[in-house]
Amino acid sequence: MDCFICHKSNWMQEKRLGFLRNLLENYNYRIFDSCFFDPIGFDEEEEFFEQLVRERLTSSQIRKIGLDLKNKSLNFNLQALWNNDKSTRSLAKDIYKKLIEKAMTTPWQSSEDEDLFHEKMLELQSTLRLTDDEIDIVLLSLARRNGLLRHPNDRMGERSLSNLSFFSYCLNRSISSILSIVSPSKTLRRLECLDEEYDVNGHLYPFLCGMTNEPLVNRYFIRDSQDVLPLKNFADLVKNHGDILKRLLAADGKPVNILLYGAPGTGKTSFARSLARELGRITYNITQNTGEKGEKACSSHDFRFAALQVCDSQIKHDESIIIVDEADEMLMGNGSTNAPFMLFGGGASSHTGDKGLLNTVLDTMKTSTIWITNTPARALDESSRRRFDYSICFEPLNCEQRKRIWKNNIQRLNMSRLISGRQLEEFSALYPVSAGGISQTLENLERMHPRKAEVPRLVEQLMKPHCELLEVKLADDKLLPSKDYSLEGLNIQGDVKLERIVEAIRAFQQQRGETDPDRPRMNLLLSGAPGTGKTEFVKYLGSVLKTKVNVKMGSDLLSMWVGGTEQNIAEAFREAEAEHSILFLDELDGLVQSRTNAQRSWEVTQVNELLHQMENFDGVMIGATNFIQNLDQAVMRRFTFKLQFNFLDDNGKRLFFERMFKCTLSDSELERLKAIPNLAPGDFRTVRQSLFYYGGEITNGQRLDALEREAAAKEGGAFAVRGKLGFC
Repeated sequence: MDCFICHKSNWMQEKRLGFLRNLLENYNYRIFDSCFFDPIGFDEEEEFFEQLVRERLTSSQIRKIGLDLKNKSLNFNLQALWNNDKSTRSLAKDIYKKLIEKAMTTPWQSSEDEDLFHEKMLELQSTLRLTDDEIDIVLLSLARRNGLLRHPNDRMGERSLSNLSFFSYCLNRSISSILSIVSPSKTLRRLECLDEEYDVNGHLYPFLCGMTNEPLVNRYFIRDSQDVLPLKNFADLVKNHGDILKRLLAADGKPVNILLYGAPGTGKTSFARSLARELGRITYNITQNTGEKGEKACSSHDFRFAALQVCDSQIKHDESIIIVDEADEMLMGNGSTNAPFMLFGGGASSHTGDKGLLNTVLDTMKTSTIWITNTPARALDESSRRRFDYSICFEPLNCEQRKRIWKNNIQRLNMSRLISGRQLEEFSALYPVSAGGISQTLENLERMHPRKAEVPRLVEQLMKPHCELLEVKLADDKLLPSKDYSLEGLNIQGDVKLERIVEAIRAFQQQRGETDPDRPRMNLLLSGAPGTGKTEFVKYLGSVLKTKVNVKMGSDLLSMWVGGTEQNIAEAFREAEAEHSILFLDELDGLVQSRTNAQRSWEVTQVNELLHQMENFDGVMIGATNFIQNLDQAVMRRFTFKLQFNFLDDNGKRLFFERMFKCTLSDSELERLKAIPNLAPGDFRTVRQSLFYYGGEITNGQRLDALEREAAAKEGGAFAVRGKLGFC
């Protein structure tokens, strides 16, 4: 795209002639571009040229050089005069200078006309605080691209030579000084005014050509005009952080830098915007991707640092809040090895590296700024972390938070008639997605104008591919006990009946929030062989207490990163506490084996983390293990109740047989059943499932045969049957 208004600019014409005059002073070689001497701005150029030539050369000299003043163009004759020899080159320089001087006194448009291009360049210089040299380089790049100026050594009009030598000739500056101005660390490159070949970037052309009325600053920052949620919608965040944030941001004196970090899709940006609106502040967003269609995006962290400083220099500090969203690269310093230095002040001797720039920006900003990143805190340099005045860690959304997001979006889209409260509960529990995923699903649903009966099926069809794409594991919707489950018949070692345990947990939940330091914890340990009913009991608890069960397998919490397992443990407890749910740690032995056998430091620290969380957890935590002997003794002491699930006794065998198979046993069959050792509730379920597709009538003899095979498979302690979330 050519900048056509620069051709009509009287100011650009004057600048162009000045550049040409400098170029003539510095260039002493052959001119290969025949268009270099194209007309420069007044109508009588050829007549004036002829007059100057005839004053200095005889007719024979003119013929010898090969000039044809009547039939050839001005650029042809000047090129011939320049390239003839050194003496005529000096003459060509002198004549061309006089042409330039005359052109400067003969502007090609009235000075009273509006010079739009000049206004655009003044806005560019003012907005970005460009020096006169930097503006001249932008002008030279534009002039060369638009044919107003040519490099004399290009061949046949091709731009085969670097802009650097061209800038050097036209500005009467050394190439080293030009390189300093256009280096990647300086404003022209950092703000993407010039590309790597020092051409003006195409995204500036709509502005420079007057094709858009949008202010230049919108390329660097945008005033936020979107609707925002009321701050009260962020209930937990407001409760924990609202007052202190409001006081910090409203306080007189230096501005503050606030860091919102943590899991993606947890509402960090929405919270920041709502907070600013609550305080009556104008919100400005630093742009992320401003490239024109088909062009390179301009969201590098170097560019965004400079854009941030542009924003800070243009807005009213005490009336505004800047939001730097997706600031991951800016905060982590994943940039070029060339240090990007301060845009307005500072230099190579002041700061080195991205960390230095970040720290300087944090220390010198005049407007309070909220930085938003998905980067974990440990990935940020400690010196940078120290400079934030306040920070909030956003954990993955829990069920209660998702429920509020579903509710807010349903109200926003006026869809309450389509989605009941019960369905809202189900959706928030089943689909552990981000706020954006919920909003997108409901907006797509609303566009389809569904009938109420279609909503559950359509939500499932929209949500499942979204979860698969983002590798989000759907919540387990099968955490209900079997329809034929009963506490009766289970063989639990100890004097406390399971019914008493259930009531104890119910009483604990009713006293939730008590601050008495002597209030006992409610941690249960379920141990025993696979299939003896541990998991089914937890599912039963959740059902009768109407409490959600958060299941975390020990293997799910293990991390390959140092410190990762400890973070996963802490997050599991935080999530359960926020949702007021039962935290069920299955296969606990794989997570916290005895520290006496530990060979690595992290094997000790993850046990210590679990102990700390159990000690301070204001909720119900249940652990299950098949290998209680492997557990750390300190962990064992933290459990209020320890329930050992044993194999069924004779009465239990009979109860589960009759309940599972819906039949009665003869005396001989009962004796045969009693003789089968090591039977667990899970064995009866396994046999029932294995015989389900046999067809025809199934006899008790066949059922007993199958149970005997299950028992035989356990000999030597090798348990063959193990359900994922069944009787285990």
